[in-house]
Amino acid sequence: MKIGVIADTHIPDLRRSLPARVMEIFSSVEIVLHAGDITSLQVLQQLQESVSLTFAVYGESDSPEVRTYLQESQVLEFGGLRVGLVHGNRELRGSWNERLAKLLRRDPYTPEFIHYILSRFSHVDAIVFGHTHVPYAKVHEGVFLFNPGSINPSNNTEPSVGLLEITSRGIRGRVLPI
Repeated sequence: MKIGVIADTHIPDLRRSLPARVMEIFSSVEIVLHAGDITSLQVLQQLQESVSLTFAVYGESDSPEVRTYLQESQVLEFGGLRVGLVHGNRELRGSWNERLAKLLRRDPYTPEFIHYILSRFSHVDAIVFGHTHVPYAKVHEGVFLFNPGSINPSNNTEPSVGLLEITSRGIRGRVLPI
């Protein structure tokens, strides 16, 4: 089973619409997961019409209108594997200087952030998340953590989406530039 993964679209705030390349990449998938900061329901409607089955959660930048239709997190099952879906934002704690340092850090994947993502779910095989705009694909504590990046360039990263493939041997993911 192939699953398209997208996060942090921020439409129409950072971009007017989904790039055609996204729809090309997702043309071969059965399902799409959107890990939040959608900003406009138009994005979900376009994915739903083009791919037919779309699951999404909201992020901190999503409007009350978007939040009305979505949950903050959910667990889905595909091919016997449990996948947690969450945006990944959390309250910024600490002094102003500590918060600024976190925002400016080139690698957002600190041990604290990884622990936070892992703590959001129990008994899952993978967690799909967004928020950082920086792609990520690694196993921690037996759980595959996957962030497809963002369709908007930031933090010295190229725009990207992800593909998950679920087989009888497990789950793997790859990040694709758009």
